[in-house]
Amino acid sequence: MLLNLYVKSFMLIDLLTIDFRSGLNILTGETGSGKSIIINALQLALGGRAASGQIRTGSEKALVQATFDISQNKNIALLLEGQGIELPDDCIMIMSREINISGKNICRLNGRMVNLNFYRNVGRFLVDLHVQHEQHSLLDGERHRYLLDRFGGLPLLEALTEVGAAYTKWRETLDSYERLRNSAVERSRQAELLRYQIKEIEQVDPKIGEDSQLLTEKKLLTNAERINHLASESYSLLYEGNQGQPSVTDLLSRSLESLKSLALLDERLENLRDNLESVLYQIEDSARELIVFRDTVEHDPRRLDAVEKRLEVLEALKKKFSKDINEILHYLDFARGEIEQLESVAEHAEQVGEKLKILEETYRSAAMSLSRARQKVAKKLEGEVSRELASLEMGQVKFQVAFTQLAEPSRLGSERVEFLISPNPGEPLKPLNKTASGGELSRIMLTLKALLASVDEISVLIFDEVDSGIGGRTLYAVAEKLAKISETRQVICVTHAAQIAGYANVHHRVSKELASNRTITKVETLDLAGRVEEMAKMLGGKEVTEITRRHASQLLRPAKNLN
Repeated sequence: MLLNLYVKSFMLIDLLTIDFRSGLNILTGETGSGKSIIINALQLALGGRAASGQIRTGSEKALVQATFDISQNKNIALLLEGQGIELPDDCIMIMSREINISGKNICRLNGRMVNLNFYRNVGRFLVDLHVQHEQHSLLDGERHRYLLDRFGGLPLLEALTEVGAAYTKWRETLDSYERLRNSAVERSRQAELLRYQIKEIEQVDPKIGEDSQLLTEKKLLTNAERINHLASESYSLLYEGNQGQPSVTDLLSRSLESLKSLALLDERLENLRDNLESVLYQIEDSARELIVFRDTVEHDPRRLDAVEKRLEVLEALKKKFSKDINEILHYLDFARGEIEQLESVAEHAEQVGEKLKILEETYRSAAMSLSRARQKVAKKLEGEVSRELASLEMGQVKFQVAFTQLAEPSRLGSERVEFLISPNPGEPLKPLNKTASGGELSRIMLTLKALLASVDEISVLIFDEVDSGIGGRTLYAVAEKLAKISETRQVICVTHAAQIAGYANVHHRVSKELASNRTITKVETLDLAGRVEEMAKMLGGKEVTEITRRHASQLLRPAKNLN
């Protein structure tokens, strides 16, 4: 229950405090007196839109503060607990909103700063605020679905949550599948290119270091005759001798024999002898290796042609890939791995497609269950609305909840919900925006608010000029409806109708006055005599007569009976 509203430096309000009570709280006043400003202040206190233009001229900041008794609201207690905010023993909670001229605004719950989203969410669980012209929201079909789901209560909201979760999984999987499917052409093109490149490399079948070895062999084959000549000449000089001249090994052998004899005469020459003997052996080995090398190099034009052709193939491959053979072989391994990965992606796409079918079926099953639950709740709502409208002088109106299947799945279900009415017998059912007048919309909204109040824990209902567009006997019906709601919920209502004001449990008058050459809005709680006088003005305008006073007193009787 809303206990108090404190407002400072907000629009035309300098400083204002209003105490509210249980039951029906009425605010009245002349047009322009500031009733809407009080509603705006309440909206701001509940987390509504803030603007620096709402700050009273000459002030640096504005403050609105709403005090609630939340002892009967379990949802709020859970919300606060989840945020680590302890609920005081007296179950009093103060929602405080401060807006600064700089644009900064501060939200506090029992003095603790919280972010705006959480603050606003707390406000939603406390108050259902029906501002002036909100009945036009009934022209929005999305609003109809929301109202129906709220009327269905927890079971319907749980079914809606299940549909939302199923839709999210289905949508995410669908997006993933479409990305895979859209990239299938690119994957196919990439795989085809890789297979072609792999085939090219495998056909050449290059080996690590092969090009270097072939270049060496080509050099030898190209110079085979000269190699044979030089090797033979070197061998002759080292081992066989040339043109009657002794070879190097012959001369070294003679020298070694002489050195051996000298070493027998002087031991100091033994090392020199050994060194020379080692040199001789090395030259002999070198000569043998040289002749073996000469014999391995043959002038072979066919082999030379084969080597040159192989080198041309390898060079073409290296040029095409802009890589050396080592890099080409690494790329071959990479390409084979890429092919495997692309094939696994294709397999994954198939798996995602199968998963998508399962999730789509899960969604459709959940959506069908939600639809059945909605249709069941809709029948109940139709009956309840018809009964309530009858009590509001709309007994001839036929009300129906229509369902239209959506072409595409939605996180809110598979159908569109729309309220239809037939204002008069014999007329076809049509959407509200094509048939309902402003007064009818007001009464339908009041009916829905009354019904919703019976299925949720929101304990405060605020109506701003719910009497708009209606008069006569209907005003009494609306007044009785507000009074009936106020038996179980606190109702705060701004009205211009004395018929509604007469049912108030507490009546506040809003007025404007000049103070220090500045206009201010003030509120006073009226006693019985004050209520009669205020209602007489509402009935007769500025001129209050005994007749209007008696009429006003008569209108107070229902309220007295309710007290």
